[in-house]
Amino acid sequence: MDRDEVVKEIDVFLTKSLQEKLWLMQYPVRPVECSYEDEQFITTKVKPQQKKVSIEVALDTTSNSYLSSKGEHLAMSVDGPVPKGPPTYASGKLDRIELTSLEGMPKCDRYAIASVANGQLHLTPLSAIIQMRPDLGFLDKAEESSKLRAQLLELDEESSQDEEEKKMEPITKKYEKQETAEQKSRRMQSYGYMRLELDKEDWRKCTYHKTREELSARLRRRLLADSNESVDSYCTPTDYLDLLIPKSTADIGDEPDKPSNTLSSAQLKTMSLNDQVKNIVTNAKVIKWTQLIDLLDDEVDHSLVIKALQQVAVLVQGCWVVKSDILYPKDSFSAHSASPADVISRARDYMLWKFTQTRSLIRKEVSSVVKIPPDELKEMLSHIARPRVKQGWVFNLEYDFDFVNRNKDVVQRQQMMWDAKYQQLCKHFKLTKDGKPIEMSKSRRRRNSSKSKSRSDMSDTDGEKTPTLEQTKPAFAFPNDAHIKSSPTESIVKNEGSDTDTLVRELSALLRDKLLVNSVLNMSDMRHMYQTKLAQCPPGHVLATGVSDTVLEKAILTCGAVKVHYMQSSRLRSNALKQELERCNIAIAEETVKHILKGYCVFRAGVWHLKGSIDN
Repeated sequence: MDRDEVVKEIDVFLTKSLQEKLWLMQYPVRPVECSYEDEQFITTKVKPQQKKVSIEVALDTTSNSYLSSKGEHLAMSVDGPVPKGPPTYASGKLDRIELTSLEGMPKCDRYAIASVANGQLHLTPLSAIIQMRPDLGFLDKAEESSKLRAQLLELDEESSQDEEEKKMEPITKKYEKQETAEQKSRRMQSYGYMRLELDKEDWRKCTYHKTREELSARLRRRLLADSNESVDSYCTPTDYLDLLIPKSTADIGDEPDKPSNTLSSAQLKTMSLNDQVKNIVTNAKVIKWTQLIDLLDDEVDHSLVIKALQQVAVLVQGCWVVKSDILYPKDSFSAHSASPADVISRARDYMLWKFTQTRSLIRKEVSSVVKIPPDELKEMLSHIARPRVKQGWVFNLEYDFDFVNRNKDVVQRQQMMWDAKYQQLCKHFKLTKDGKPIEMSKSRRRRNSSKSKSRSDMSDTDGEKTPTLEQTKPAFAFPNDAHIKSSPTESIVKNEGSDTDTLVRELSALLRDKLLVNSVLNMSDMRHMYQTKLAQCPPGHVLATGVSDTVLEKAILTCGAVKVHYMQSSRLRSNALKQELERCNIAIAEETVKHILKGYCVFRAGVWHLKGSIDN
């Protein structure tokens, strides 16, 4: 392709006489043809360190565009009918407005003001870019004044009534806690502390000089370089253009689809392959294989990438998650809770292992095992999962079946690694084979054994005959329109070889634990439990074959439950239950009756309703 013709060469000069003092002030809400050149400036203030400017501009109250009645109303709203102290608006009207600055661009070191003079281009770097906008703080003052007047009226009304004696209140001493170095560091990095430090800078009054004044013209002449010293260049024209326009400023649309918090392609190309993989995985926290390859060179060896991946990441549901010891190096502390790195690292490993077993998990269940601060656990979960209603925390990315099917050997090595890791976690957290704490399993066994022992003691007790299930049934009976159907477990035909019985066993194990906590379950509760469990099961699980209401009913009856057909009008009073028990010669204390009712019923409008039959 032919090179473009050079039309003219212009010398470029760089001047630094105003480099640290040159600010660009923009007026985004002011039309270009309506400048402030002819306006009257009352006061001008500046905060140099924060790069803030405040300018009070007088309003023309005699203009046809100014509504006097509205201006008087706003002035009275700010100061009140009888102002205390000097009034904000001495004229009784809103006669001025304040312009305050906002930071237009945080980093403006790559921008400069250009001036052309005598065929030469002079550049002066900018120190700040700010945007001047009207400050409507007087509306807030008006609202505060109206609230204050309302409070004064209330106080006057109260004072006109009989005054009550003031109650004596004890005076307590409060001692300031000594904060640690870690707490002090977090406090100094907080927004409130930084806000206080910024407010300590006082406003400095200054004078506004308009464009046509002599001082302004003299300062504009300083934008032109007064010397012709040449600057030697030791780079090629191509490198010089790269310095002027770095590749990191390329159009975002040209970048490959990648996770957030990753470096640009130009920055990644300056690193080795291992550093590239480590940097991408560390910033992304969780990433798919295809996303990672898109960020690397097209000609990269995939086997080398997998080798580098296994050094800094682990395989979870076919995706790669950064290792815990990379995020929490040895002998370091957490930035959130100041907990030791080894404690947080083990807790995160347990969380990742749980995600290798299921698509979602419950935060409270993980917290009961790892025992770390809730905020710390929530922060770790937010990196690789997202909360979902009635599902808990669901893994961020879909299961990558493509990578798993193409790399069987890698998946096998990662599975062996997870098996070894889980053995270490079991020893540290004292877990059973199914991942539950040993203390919980022991307490559950103790509860079951105590229940069986109490039942055997009751059957062996001499004296008054203990009623059987059929005899005690009327004691808990509801009115005539409520029917209880007893379904003993012996009537259920078992066939160990069928898929239905396998499904029933899985559901029975799920529902049995729930019955120990909630003594009453309805079909809606069981469906919700099944859907929650199904979301946690891997693909191909027996629960994924579908469960009907008949199967759910069969599973709950297998646990020893009874089915109650509860009518809308059915209700029970505690006196009726007590009388029914006395009629059956069953002596039970009133406290025991209330305890039984609270376990199975809810109290509404003076009567007891079976749980689940009405809205709680």
